[in-house]
Amino acid sequence: MSSIINANSKIIWNFLVSYGFSECGVAGLMGNLYAESGLNPINLENTGNAELGMTDEYYTSCVDNCTYSNFITDGCGYGLAQWTWHTRKRYLYEFVKSFGLSIGDLTGQLKYLVVELKNHYPTVYNTLVTTNSIKEASDIVLTEFECPAD
Repeated sequence: MSSIINANSKIIWNFLVSYGFSECGVAGLMGNLYAESGLNPINLENTGNAELGMTDEYYTSCVDNCTYSNFITDGCGYGLAQWTWHTRKRYLYEFVKSFGLSIGDLTGQLKYLVVELKNHYPTVYNTLVTTNSIKEASDIVLTEFECPAD
């Protein structure tokens, strides 16, 4: 697992910096993504693994080959940001599939993340682009993007 985290962390860091995020913005966002998914784009939340009886790999494969049709509405967090809400999962799905990518494609999810932040969370996006504070970046991602129940 640590080799996945190390490889993905470099890709994620470089991708977000190349899209204009400040280094502090990237660090704050990545801290949240690590807490959500371990920086693993095929991560199905643990309760989803248990409820559905599927591994991360099997779930991803079933979504990709259309043998599992409840991806959008199953209420299970998935991917880097643990997209859960049905509208957000639908947009993620439609976005990555429009490029012919797997739902678990790291770059596809990162591109969608940038689009989602720009279009639906502009305050979060602007903070991540301009901030010089990792805490500010982390706090705004947590409270205005992730929005956990507790």
